[in-house]
Amino acid sequence: MKNTITKQNTSLEKINEFSKSLGLSKEDQTIFKVISSSKNEKVLSLKNGSHENPEPWFIIDENDEVHTIVSISSIKDMLENLRKLRKENFELRLEKAIFQQVPIDFNDVWVVAMDEIKKQMINGANDFSIDLDRLIDSIKKEHPNLFVDVQAFLEQKNKQ
Repeated sequence: MKNTITKQNTSLEKINEFSKSLGLSKEDQTIFKVISSSKNEKVLSLKNGSHENPEPWFIIDENDEVHTIVSISSIKDMLENLRKLRKENFELRLEKAIFQQVPIDFNDVWVVAMDEIKKQMINGANDFSIDLDRLIDSIKKEHPNLFVDVQAFLEQKNKQ
């Protein structure tokens, strides 16, 4: 009996900790317990909350493992948000790589870089596999007119 109470406390602690990180109050938690009714059937027993409470809902199985249930629309929203964050992250990394090479016109370099990235992606690359620093270095070598020649600028400045 004591072991069962300890398990329940552990699973509830996990649920409370995760709920806190989501900003979900204890009153808004929906918690189900899995109960075996036969070899091929399991019954969900509502221990806390309501089916009208916000997601995720929590399920505590016979092994005190905590699982969650979320709707397909919630998963779709999460994946869309992850896709947007991934795109923003990629664009920020590209901006940084471009600015490090001191472009004369950022937008011109951006267009050339995006064309090259599209070519690489057609050939099977993904945004994480592209070394953006190396890409911008190669663009700078192919199109030096798009970048400030810092070395020449410093030499000219020293001559004055």
